Amino acid sequence: MSSSSLSVLSGIGAAVAGLAGEKVSKSGEIPGFDLAAILPALLGNSGGIAGSIVSAVAKSGILKNVNVAELAGTLLSMGKTASSAPVKKNKAGTVAELASAILSGSGKAADLGSIASLAASLAGSVKDKKGLTGIATQLGGALNSSGVNISAGSTTLKALDSVMGKDIKTDLFKAVLKGLV
Repeated sequence: MSSSSLSVLSGIGAAVAGLAGEKVSKSGEIPGFDLAAILPALLGNSGGIAGSIVSAVAKSGILKNVNVAELAGTLLSMGKTASSAPVKKNKAGTVAELASAILSGSGKAADLGSIASLAASLAGSVKDKKGLTGIATQLGGALNSSGVNISAGSTTLKALDSVMGKDIKTDLFKAVLKGLV
């Protein structure tokens, strides 16, 4: 369960990178997707034992040496799996395809790369930042309707504001989360 939670979180990161026009490297590293900054905020770094522990671990710089999947396990709860029903080839259908790719992804580099590519193709169908943010929110809604839920809701979004910078990728990531809550 927790490893699939981390895969979904990584998939969301890859989709956001793709929407922002960035590529996921062959190693699966997602540009600008800093789990050491994001996980504590999502787990509630302003309160609670889990958030405090993750925050301390992140600040220590040893996050790569701990089981991040276990830490992320409390972040996402998984419900239904991705639907295998055929998807229409319109904008909403493409968002549904992207959500399906995230839900069925393994978190491996090849999966993350294809998620980012799909998101980049989708981003090419809009003309401005508002359109990208709309797609990101639709993606969050599609993931939510497939059974993915973020714990903490608006508290999570407020915590993220204090941790993440202000750029298009951050806005897109938060738009996905807003669609989930």
